[in-house]
Amino acid sequence: MKRDAKAAIPQVLTANDLHSGLVVFRTAGGDWSTDINKAQVVDDAGDAAALTEAGAEDERRNRVVGPYLVNVKVGETVVPTVLREAIRAAGGPTAGTSIILARPAPATV
Repeated sequence: MKRDAKAAIPQVLTANDLHSGLVVFRTAGGDWSTDINKAQVVDDAGDAAALTEAGAEDERRNRVVGPYLVNVKVGETVVPTVLREAIRAAGGPTAGTSIILARPAPATV
């Protein structure tokens, strides 16, 4: 039986923590971590569906918002295959808010 090539791609589940807004990844223990290397990695369509449902349940329980699967490469570390997700995993965004916060307030007349 031929295996679905797309289902064989390693994936992790990501979302944003509802309270802090931080990017988080679902662990095998059912917790959420900001460290992608602690994420549960699945490479089977059935496991991916179960992980997606677990994330949806966590969203219904107001733990996270917007869970979705991300394709990753697994080596010494877990690395997303898409730049956007790599930025999120690194704690993104690419443009810091320090510049905005340091900008002087407009003068009042």
